Amino acid sequence: MSLSESTVAAFASAGTPTIASQLLKRGFRDQYIHGIAAISEGSKIIGPAWTMRTIPAREDMEGLWPGSSPEPGLSLFAVVESVPQGNVLVIDSHEERRTATGGDILLHRLKAKGAAGIVTDGSLRDVDGIRSTGLPSFCAGATANVSRSHLRVVEQNIPIGCGGTAVYPGDIIVGDADGVLVVPEHCANDVARDSCEQELLEEYLAERIRNGESLEGIYPPSAQVRAEFAEQRGKK
Repeated sequence: MSLSESTVAAFASAGTPTIASQLLKRGFRDQYIHGIAAISEGSKIIGPAWTMRTIPAREDMEGLWPGSSPEPGLSLFAVVESVPQGNVLVIDSHEERRTATGGDILLHRLKAKGAAGIVTDGSLRDVDGIRSTGLPSFCAGATANVSRSHLRVVEQNIPIGCGGTAVYPGDIIVGDADGVLVVPEHCANDVARDSCEQELLEEYLAERIRNGESLEGIYPPSAQVRAEFAEQRGKK
């Protein structure tokens, strides 16, 4: 899916709590990727998902025995080279935190290719170097271990699970200080538009609360308050 500038702008103006509320209105109770956070403060990630699946590594397949070589197969390097511009690499590491699912050099490559970021329910390594890339990066933690010590890459661009949430290729990934959400592709434009509208309303309500008004009738807003908000917007 290619996101329009208006959809990207709408998602950028809305926090993930607001987007989660809009998803709930559409019957999606939990599109949150659990157990991960941004490596760098202030990170915001928006883009279609390009997925990667791993399985637990086995020593004879990974070349970990003395004198052995890794068996041929899909590599993390190859997946990085496949990620389209503007997409978010989303990794299913089945919440394996003992080993890395990426490091600073691979993330520099993602950044150079124009990727929108990386999300993994596993760990990343070279954290200081990752911060220097400026690439929005969300993970379950940091580790010094290399990926093949515990994980083997097996497939890409397929439906996966990440942090307990289903991610289909093309779903929209939105992340900020509150975490990462998966917005189903078929409703992404509507969710973005309505999230933007909700943010405007809630800022109006917050301003009234900051000015000393009671919560009663303001939050949640009564029909009268909604009418007053609409009137104010019409004057701008």
